Amino acid sequence: MLILLGTFSFVGLKITGPDMRQTGLNYFNQTHLADMTVTSAYGLNQADQKTIADQARVKTVNYGYFTDAKIKGITNGIRVFSNSGSLSQYKVVAGRLAKTDTEIALNNTLKGTYHLGETITLQDGTGLAKTKFKVVGFVESAEFINHNDFGQTSVGTGQLSGFGVTTKRAFSLTEYNLARISYRDTAKLNAYSNAYTKLMNKRQATLLKDLNQHRAAKYQAAKASLSTALINQDTNALDAASVDATLTLV
Repeated sequence: MLILLGTFSFVGLKITGPDMRQTGLNYFNQTHLADMTVTSAYGLNQADQKTIADQARVKTVNYGYFTDAKIKGITNGIRVFSNSGSLSQYKVVAGRLAKTDTEIALNNTLKGTYHLGETITLQDGTGLAKTKFKVVGFVESAEFINHNDFGQTSVGTGQLSGFGVTTKRAFSLTEYNLARISYRDTAKLNAYSNAYTKLMNKRQATLLKDLNQHRAAKYQAAKASLSTALINQDTNALDAASVDATLTLV
């Protein structure tokens, strides 16, 4: 009996890993998970976009926005994305994706805390054109496999409790700050294989090096823009609102 139980345990352990990896691959394929994601606090300008497009074997690039915000009433933040397009698609669990700039779909782990039709207020969301959103759906994303750790943030307590998806029109940013990329020669590669990891590491290093060639120009442009804004800012030291406006610029 002990030998029989041991055999079953061994067989179970032997097949669990491959089965889990295959389940993951199926999910990645169904949602068209991007091979690589690029983010920039200074935005992705035309030069950056051309650099990405000129990389070897690029098949598809989807540009979008994201920012971190705090839902009024809770201490943790959420990461708010614009809809992803054809790459890294969101799987709708309940309701639907946002159609207007005042709608949002939240990740499925927030279902129960928030409900369809409920209106939430987002605070400290730099780059958001709106603050009040109607919850119209709950979704899952292959970009967030670990539902216990969504990452860190500079808002709230510093810990993300989930994410939300709205439309591009809900953002006021002048430049995209997120790019999702797929390559032509990765479709037949196993995402868990050494070959895939080696290829992506190489392309990541190349893309980072090429994008960083624009860093100095972007820094000087941002510095000049801030200097102009500060010069044009009429600051009255006796007016609290005026001082706050200047501090916000800084």
